[in-house]
Amino acid sequence: MRYILKTQAERGGNLQMEKKYLGVMLDCSRNAVMNITELKRFILILEKMGYNCLQLYTEDTYEIEGEPLFGYRRGRYSKAELKEIDSFAAEHGIELMPCIQTLAHLNQIFRYPVYEDIHDAQDVLLAEEEKTYALIEKMFQTCAECFTSRNIHIGMDEAHGLGRGKYYDKHGDVKRFDILLNHLNRVVRIAEKYGFKPMMWSDMFFRIAGGGEYYHKQAIPQEVLDKVPENIQPVYWDYYNMDESLVECMIEHHLDFGRNVWIAGGAWKWWGFQSDNAKSIRQTKCLIGAATKHGVKDILITMWGDNGGECSPYAVLPSLMYAAECARGNDDVQNAKEKFAEIVGENWDDFMLCDFPYPKNIGGKDYTFGVKQMVYSDYFLSTFDCGVLGTGIERKIYADLAEKLNTAAKNTKNYGYMFESYAALCDVLAVKYDLGYRTRFAYRKGDKKMLAALLPEYDETLCRLEKFTRAYEEMWMKENKPHGFDVQDIRLGGIMQRTKSCARRLKDYIEGKTERIEELEEKTLDFTTGGEPDPEKYGVNGAGFNIYSVIATANVL
Repeated sequence: MRYILKTQAERGGNLQMEKKYLGVMLDCSRNAVMNITELKRFILILEKMGYNCLQLYTEDTYEIEGEPLFGYRRGRYSKAELKEIDSFAAEHGIELMPCIQTLAHLNQIFRYPVYEDIHDAQDVLLAEEEKTYALIEKMFQTCAECFTSRNIHIGMDEAHGLGRGKYYDKHGDVKRFDILLNHLNRVVRIAEKYGFKPMMWSDMFFRIAGGGEYYHKQAIPQEVLDKVPENIQPVYWDYYNMDESLVECMIEHHLDFGRNVWIAGGAWKWWGFQSDNAKSIRQTKCLIGAATKHGVKDILITMWGDNGGECSPYAVLPSLMYAAECARGNDDVQNAKEKFAEIVGENWDDFMLCDFPYPKNIGGKDYTFGVKQMVYSDYFLSTFDCGVLGTGIERKIYADLAEKLNTAAKNTKNYGYMFESYAALCDVLAVKYDLGYRTRFAYRKGDKKMLAALLPEYDETLCRLEKFTRAYEEMWMKENKPHGFDVQDIRLGGIMQRTKSCARRLKDYIEGKTERIEELEEKTLDFTTGGEPDPEKYGVNGAGFNIYSVIATANVL
């Protein structure tokens, strides 16, 4: 299908905001809540790069008066802290915008019985319930008090459980479009009461229209578009697609709203520990290029921290620098590298090491290495050993990368602690990456001598895990509030304990104290197909699975 190219101005110039925004959204909800000192440092970097807004993504990590369990022991920002950062940002030309959730992604509050009455299903608030809107009004009260900006992001993305739980029990089978629109109109009225102009992630409109899919070429029905509040700004988020025709089609359908449209790309820091600047840069070029073509000029670069917020925000500084230059019409990477040296005062190529790159001549086009997947890979019950090559090449690559990162740590002016942490992580993988694979190989071969030769590597892995944990804790405490590192302690402590217990059981087997290790009797299967592993084609094909509970065990966690 062909679309007539119309710019945002041509579709509704009167709807354009006078100020054009180039902003960053920082995830402060997945355990890593950046501390105030680092936030100020980060704001100064954004100012130099040319950004003029910052959104703090806070699901429940901000203080709400009268709601003591909202963000309880999660490192939430106090009102005083928000006001301090708002003032500091304004002094440096950065508009600090609240970025909250008013429908989904509020799973952490539902652990408390006091919020049971406003819980629909999964992580979704109960629509058309007065207690829900009482809480949402308190959210806006806090934002109105603590932020001078009157732009606000109200979230509303990925509300997959909408109308499928308590709402269904109370109201029966109601069209989800109707539930969403009724709830949105109610929230917008509250926003307007406090003088806010809201924006929202757009995916739920497209998912309902597209049978659950966000990225498609199917238009939203006009009768639905007509019901969307005039004051809402849809945000098209896309961190994945590099098909220009699809991206342009998505932008066209966003412009169909007849509202001011934002685009949101991604600075990939949600793989796990490492960044993916290379992917960010490729996708940013496509997204911003399409947006420019269509006259969409309000740009947001998201820095999500899914499943623990493990990656340092500074690891994606190249992505932020490139996006800023791309928004100014300079999409040449070399240009961004020169600006990076000038503005950040650091070596671009050193920061790209935080992607944990590996040679592209290994495996097929779908081949991937693992980082988080192999840090938490169990020695006897590994989910992703199906992707290990068995040649030792992965260990060699990580050993080489550790050396490069250690060199970067010596050369950097301000980020030695970050490079040291990543070097320590690579040191772990330089021993541990295929240790479970080699253990199973030796066991199934019946070679106790080969197994005995692996026991010192378990000791070395434990030593390196302890060293990495100390370095990682130093990085976390410098950048974030301490809350949330308890999860890292639990996870890393868990694999350290497994290192000890698996080594002990191996020793017992080698010495004849036990006849067999039952877990090692099982054949390794491909994670995605259930068939024979094809490591040269896929590698750790589950690299897209960054969820600790999926990685660590097949059992209930």
